[in-house]
Order: sequence, then C-alpha cells, then structure tokens
Amino acid sequence: MPPTPTMHDLLTVPHDDVLAEAEKRTGRVLDRDHGHYSRFNGTAGFPTNTGTWVRLAWCRPEQLSSAAWTGIEASIAIQGVRRPEWYAGSQWYDPGRGVVWRVDEMSCATANAVSPVGTVDHNPDLPASWWAELSQALSALAGHTTDRVCVRQEHLSARIRDVYGDEIDTTVPEWACAHGDVGWANVTAPVFMLLDWESWGRAPVGYDAACLWSASLSVPALAKRVLTEFADVLDTRAGRLSRLMLCANIERAHRRSGRETPMTAPATAAAIELLRSLA
Repeated sequence: MPPTPTMHDLLTVPHDDVLAEAEKRTGRVLDRDHGHYSRFNGTAGFPTNTGTWVRLAWCRPEQLSSAAWTGIEASIAIQGVRRPEWYAGSQWYDPGRGVVWRVDEMSCATANAVSPVGTVDHNPDLPASWWAELSQALSALAGHTTDRVCVRQEHLSARIRDVYGDEIDTTVPEWACAHGDVGWANVTAPVFMLLDWESWGRAPVGYDAACLWSASLSVPALAKRVLTEFADVLDTRAGRLSRLMLCANIERAHRRSGRETPMTAPATAAAIELLRSLA
C-alpha cells in the first residue's frame, strides 16, 4: 500500500516547484537523486553542484516559532561543538500550500549520520574516541549561555503527569543549554558532528544525553553505554526527570497507536525504576 500523501513526508506529495524555487534562491543545483527526506517532519536535504548541502523545511504561519525558525543561524554563537557551517538562508510564503518555506545552505557533514532515523536496531559499536568527542561537545554546549528555550518546566511536568500521575515532584533543579534532538540521525560517524540545530536552547541538565539514551532503548547494550558515558548528568535528578519525560513520550505514542515498538517495553521498565528513584 503506498504511503498516505502528507506534507510531513515530502516524497509523497508533488514539490518540484519548491525545489526549483530553492535552486533559484540559493543559486545552486540540487542533486535530486541523492536527496534525503524525513518521513515525519517535512524536511529534506540535498547535496549541491558546489559541494554544499541545502536543507528545505516548512511551517504553517500560525505555528511559526521565532526560536525554532532561527535556530540554525543562532547556533553560530556556540563554540566548541563540531557541526556543519551555515552560509545563508531564505524564506518565502507558499499560498497554495498555506506554508512558509525555508531553505538553508551549509557545508556538508564529513561523515554520514549513524542512522537515517532517530533510533537504531543494532549497536553501531562506536569507538571510545567518538564517545569522548560527543561528551566534549555536549559539555561545551551546556556551558553556553542563552535565553532560547528548548524544554519548558510546564511541558515536562505535564507529560510526566499525563502518563504517571502526580506522585512525584517534577520540579527541575538544574538547567543548561542543550541541542534538544540528540538522536542517532543527528550524529555522524566515524567523524563526529552534531546536525540539525533548529530547536536548541535551555533544557534540564542531562537532557541531550537522555535523548540519546531514549533513542537507544531498543538496543540494551547501547542504552547501557549511554548511561555509563553520561552518568554524571543522567544520574542527577534533572537527568532522571528528563529520562522519565522521554519514557512518557514513548508510552503516549503507544497509547495513541495501540502498537508496541522495540522501545515500548524497555521504556516501561525504565520508568518503573525512575519513578522509584525520584519518589
């Protein structure tokens, strides 16, 4: 059965006119045969004829967030984190589709993402040097001062209460700057880079490591490795609350769809331990 047409998966809807406009605005020719499409958030990326990378994204005007919409260029201020270099961007309104498009040109990543999606189904067996680079990058990022917001206290508390009730105090004691979407699709290997900087900002301490842990739950040895590598933040109260919120997200998805994934049972088991430790 073919996929249901949706703007959240641009491969399912005609968009040649959008790519032509992106080429006009960047002055680059997109290698359409080697484009990378997300199936979930309406983004796409293409190598260009000049060796750069062009990223395409859209948003409904009523849902535009100034923080998320300017995250890529705002990340220039961050030091000590290896990532693609942003060159230029452009935006335009598409009345026919009722969306605002954004196109950004940047340098190409020097290696492929670990996974084409945020999760993995096997252990990528990354070397100690890779984990050390990731740790250094997240530490540098956490030390950056910003007014941007990635995760709000109200959001975290509501997600946890929705699934697990109000038995625990969900007040986050420590906050720091975070990338906000550290999954296996946003880290490269064997050369480390951190990709996709739309939503970075303040979050609970340990949130980035918690995101990677959550994305690893279907591979127990990998999830354990994340816990070991980032025990200094994941074993704090803020880190535990971050993990519990991410477990709640997995359970919410399970309840909505009625389908179990390889992450459902591990998240349920982890939540039981986290609730006990946070009581």
